[in-house]
Amino acid sequence: MKFTYFRRNSSNQLIVSTRTAEQTFERMKSNRPYGSCEVCPNVEFRKDRNGIPMPRHLNGVVVLTFDNLEQAERREAVKEAAMTLPTTLASFCGANGKSVIVLIMYSVGSKDFELADKLAETAYDDAVILYSRVTGADVCREEPSTRMQFTMPHNSHPLYNADAIPLDRNANGEETMRIIKLLNSRYLFRFNTLLGYTEFRSKRSVAQVWNPVDDRMINSMTIEARLYGLDAWDKDIRRYVQSDMVKAFNPLLDFLDRAEKAWDGHTDHIGQLARTVPCTASQWERWFRKWLLYMVAQWLGKTKQYGNSVVPLLISAQGNNKSTFCRRLLPDCLMWGYNDNLLISEKKATLLAMSQFLLINLDEFNQIPAKIQEGFLKNVIQLARVKIKRPYGKHVEDFPRTASFIATTNEHSVLADPSGNRRFIGIELTGAIDVSQPIDYEGLYGQAVTLIKQGEQYWFDDAEVQEIMLHNNQFQILSPAEQWFNECFEVATDESDGEWLTCAAIYNRLKRYAGSELKGNLNHFGRVLNNMKGLSQKRSNIGKKYLVRTK
Repeated sequence: MKFTYFRRNSSNQLIVSTRTAEQTFERMKSNRPYGSCEVCPNVEFRKDRNGIPMPRHLNGVVVLTFDNLEQAERREAVKEAAMTLPTTLASFCGANGKSVIVLIMYSVGSKDFELADKLAETAYDDAVILYSRVTGADVCREEPSTRMQFTMPHNSHPLYNADAIPLDRNANGEETMRIIKLLNSRYLFRFNTLLGYTEFRSKRSVAQVWNPVDDRMINSMTIEARLYGLDAWDKDIRRYVQSDMVKAFNPLLDFLDRAEKAWDGHTDHIGQLARTVPCTASQWERWFRKWLLYMVAQWLGKTKQYGNSVVPLLISAQGNNKSTFCRRLLPDCLMWGYNDNLLISEKKATLLAMSQFLLINLDEFNQIPAKIQEGFLKNVIQLARVKIKRPYGKHVEDFPRTASFIATTNEHSVLADPSGNRRFIGIELTGAIDVSQPIDYEGLYGQAVTLIKQGEQYWFDDAEVQEIMLHNNQFQILSPAEQWFNECFEVATDESDGEWLTCAAIYNRLKRYAGSELKGNLNHFGRVLNNMKGLSQKRSNIGKKYLVRTK
């Protein structure tokens, strides 16, 4: 295959020459400009005896130009996306430095030059639909013809596929393109990368609502296509909407990008929201700010080793807008990411939810059994990624975690695991949360994104963790063993009025006093003593001892 070069010499004479496709792409790699040169990849021209260029051979190459690609990363992404199709001969950056040019093979059929322009026009229209979907970029529309040209670039690092195959121009291929054209004339499609399915929006509807393309909608689209006289089946519709011809879309990152641009740079939306929660904890505003930043950092994929492992726990009687506050943390466009009915004891469902939702409200936290708090919940909260097998999946997959946790309860004493209460921020309300004012969500999350990018710390350091643990002691559930200990002993602060006893000695005294009502074995009781606030410990040759005073 040979391309035709058109350029003018110093005397303004038209110079026509040909080079193979391989020579052309090698020349593009050169750092030296080739002068002002236009390249026609579709037709090989030769000058006749009068010096007029005449077409000699059709190659079957259509030219697409994607312009206004300002960022180099974006241009490279378009180049690589175009090369995923077997019909792509080459993709490279245009001479203006802001475009990508894609050369696509198509079947020329007969060599009749009188029909060639019509054939090129049809191939061009098909290619525009196909490649705009695959690349996610807009084609700079041109008048299609066999003589479409591009300016010879240099230093453009072209991608080349010598084994490119022509666009399918048989009856089945044409019917498929007609089906795609019809669908795109009536609907907008996007593949939601967070939810893992294709969504659609009708161009005929005023409502800007995106809905999943489920089986019911596929059947409706199939019937619609057949009523238009197309030989469409549900499998044809499904193949298209589930292919990479549908542009990928991340609704979360799209919202955060818009929010970042919207923040005015000085209004403290996070602090305003925190102050709607009346409480006695002076640290609440600072803790809430850090938790919210951690949640957004997790959405942005910045939490590599540990996920957002702290959970605000709102504590009050009913009717104080705790659940409403949690629900209002997400804007309407992200409400699909809110979950307040997760059964935390179902481990597989919990792991799946952590990769699919944005915020999980552990409503009525006091109903979570102590064993779940001490085991599964404490461990799962700190995960940065989750490994699960999706429904109907064939193997375990690894997903980034997106969900953070918040919780509500009507009970004061709810934390069952002394070693795990650092995972929670217990906040006892002194009144109803003010939910009367609208939330500026773009300002709120724009502030969070900006602060994270400016380097503000969004994780809790060791000092803050100790502060939280000390604060949470008031919400600790006393186990039966601790309650029986308090019946018989006190924590001693001085050896003069206390005695050093082993775990077994303390346990045996309690057993004599409480009998069968003292539950748990000696190992469990040892863990209770190790986590008891203020209880002094020391090691001896017969094991660890504790400084206690008998009541």
